[in-house]
Amino acid sequence: MEQRLETGERAPHFSLLAAGSARRVSLRALAGRRVVLVFHLQGTTAPTAREINRAVRARHPDPREVLVASVIDLSIVPPVYWMSVSLILNQAYDRAKDELPPGVDPSEYVIILPDWAGRVSRGYAVRNTGRAAAIVVVDEDSNVALSYQGERPVEAVLEALDGP
Repeated sequence: MEQRLETGERAPHFSLLAAGSARRVSLRALAGRRVVLVFHLQGTTAPTAREINRAVRARHPDPREVLVASVIDLSIVPPVYWMSVSLILNQAYDRAKDELPPGVDPSEYVIILPDWAGRVSRGYAVRNTGRAAAIVVVDEDSNVALSYQGERPVEAVLEALDGP
């Protein structure tokens, strides 16, 4: 049986440097706002992250209310390839940034968090993100509101944010 974070449980602290913007993103700094963490792999499950981001932005356009961040477990990547992977992630950031409306701060809307050591993914009990993205919604008080990995991630996130 796979262990998952329980609803109401304190979300584990994390601090990661975002690809592209070089913004430091930490749970402490995000206190007071809801956070949607989408754990996925860069190729296979990345479309899920885009779908979730679009759906959340349609209902919650202000990232000061709800922040959406992609977390990519890169612990299987040998350090010798980190520079190449960083370049690929920065290119993904630039492509996503180009899709934003003018005047929008991309560092608030496009957040790609490389988890080089896999510590955040392990801390959030996330596994097998190559098959399905895993979602954790953290509430304003830094508690887990949702821990989900399944066939309806967009609906699960919206329900956690908006209620049934």
